[in-house]
Amino acid sequence: PPASWTDADVNVLLYLAITHKASVGEGMNFKAMFWNTASAALSNPARGGPKTARVCKEKWKRLRKIFEVINCIKNTLGFAYLNELGANIGLENEAMWSDFVKKHKDVGPFQNRGWPHYEKMKQLMPSKGKGLN
Repeated sequence: PPASWTDADVNVLLYLAITHKASVGEGMNFKAMFWNTASAALSNPARGGPKTARVCKEKWKRLRKIFEVINCIKNTLGFAYLNELGANIGLENEAMWSDFVKKHKDVGPFQNRGWPHYEKMKQLMPSKGKGLN
């Protein structure tokens, strides 16, 4: 069966990533040894198939993608993002959200739902400051 990720599994992966952050390569790409360590730490899955080094690396790519999607919401004028409520869309900004989703298909799930891993990912991902030059 394919690997299945619980929030607890993701937390283990993120904890390992945070503790190994100093050894990360360019662009937040971990070395093969890290993925083997992650796979070993997650070797007893609660459900689903084994979390191999490749599966862990793929999960990391998906986590990074979700992080970027949420930052897209956070950096768009007219929207706020709350860890518990997502973009917290109500009647007053529903039309604007609909237009936004047409251009950014991946944001849909975060209309009124947060993502529990955002703060941990924020510790890992380099910030892209939006300075005035």
